[in-house]
Amino acid sequence: RGAFRFHEEFAVAVELLNKGLVDVKPLISATLSYRDSARAFALAADRTQAMKVILNFD
Repeated sequence: RGAFRFHEEFAVAVELLNKGLVDVKPLISATLSYRDSARAFALAADRTQAMKVILNFD
């Protein structure tokens, strides 16, 4: 779940991601279980440690 800040650009971004033309993996700082969401949100809020934190629902 995220915030959409753009309109037309969003469709272009999704298309590029779906085609594999943009690799966002280098932007992901950590992936944590949703069971550890408090830690994940604290980490995501600390810009000295993380750029993008993903919650894993597996």
